[in-house]
Amino acid sequence: MLNRIINILNANKDLSDWKIVQNQTEANELFLIKKQIDMPRSKHINNITITAYKDFEEDGKKFRGSSMINIHPTMSDEEISNAVNDIAFSASFIKNQYYTIPEKSDREIKSLESKFDSAPLAEWMPKIKEALYKYDNYDKGYINSSELFLNKNITTIINSRGIHLSYVSYKGEIELISSWKDSGEEIELYKELTFSDYDPDALSTAAKGILEMSMERAETQPTPSLEGITVILAGEPVAEVLKHYYIRSNAQSVYQHVSTAKLLESIQGENIQGDMINLMIDPALSNSVGSAPVDDDGVVQTAHKIIENGILQKYWGSNQYCQYLNVLPTGRINNLVFEGGSKTIEEMRSMPNIEIVAFSDFGINTMTGDFAGEIRLGWYNDGNTRVAVSGGSISGNLNNVQANMYLSKELQQCTAKEVFQPLGYKGPKALMMHNISIAGN
Repeated sequence: MLNRIINILNANKDLSDWKIVQNQTEANELFLIKKQIDMPRSKHINNITITAYKDFEEDGKKFRGSSMINIHPTMSDEEISNAVNDIAFSASFIKNQYYTIPEKSDREIKSLESKFDSAPLAEWMPKIKEALYKYDNYDKGYINSSELFLNKNITTIINSRGIHLSYVSYKGEIELISSWKDSGEEIELYKELTFSDYDPDALSTAAKGILEMSMERAETQPTPSLEGITVILAGEPVAEVLKHYYIRSNAQSVYQHVSTAKLLESIQGENIQGDMINLMIDPALSNSVGSAPVDDDGVVQTAHKIIENGILQKYWGSNQYCQYLNVLPTGRINNLVFEGGSKTIEEMRSMPNIEIVAFSDFGINTMTGDFAGEIRLGWYNDGNTRVAVSGGSISGNLNNVQANMYLSKELQQCTAKEVFQPLGYKGPKALMMHNISIAGN
């Protein structure tokens, strides 16, 4: 199939360059109601995308347009040729600043190691199920339902400049709903887990955590209105906040003026009293679905130090946007590794605070630094008592609080949500900010 497509692309004289990305996926799925298997399923998928590049000039300025299409394996040569003609025509209307695509190099890549290599995918599904339900033995709470997905993916990247690279990766995903009923209304919580290697302890601990969170959620009181309170974020919300610095240092964000971050300047502002940010991007982070030895453009990826002691050392990003900023392309690396900070979580809890571990929704505006979220579960400590709370919302501006922000010494690994690709996160387990407003419910 790929050879047919390559021949068609090489024969098309309207193209300046082209790229093929093939993802061959073997998928195993398991759907459960409580602990009972409702439906197992397996499938094979062959997804092929073609990107056509078209160069043209207007008023003496050179542009490079691009357009992409999915190719179905059953398509005939004529259908593929017609599809290529269509995207070549479409690309001529896309006025991107000119850039070159990556060329063949002597750098070798290899697939990341995973225990899933040692046996067929179907043999791993019972083991994943067993790990997930290991602690599902509470009297008042249980895993209501779960969906288990495990994919083996063979990615192949070919372009008109001689690149022909291939690697194997694994993506595991679990979606589960926990239920807890004490004396009042039954509480349900939804959780997503991702992984690329078999780590039963991590799966069991995560499932136990969501069950315990359901128990706490069933006993919550309404969140009070609080002004100027110290806020501790713990768990996945920490990744959502620190992801802000990853986005601000991205070449595309800088080029499109979404970010004003400048090299060799503080990304946290001035007069930092708290902990300084240290960020590395690592394409080989273990047990992360964001790990890959090469990105979809064919850029071979290695680890890079992006922020050191609060100072932006390097922009990261795709081949296209790094060229626009005249910096070396790092590739689209989807793993964030932050260093821990100066305080333990217990030290953070030593003063009156509200500690939040789950939001119904949370977001940060990269341009303004404004953040807000609806509180699903937290604990309010007024200095005398600590009670579980739910409801209400948090709001603030990261630019106003980041100079006096503290990170925990304790570390965690989890997933940070992103629109197109989940991000692997390894870094502080908790984060403390001062003078935050909490709207009660």
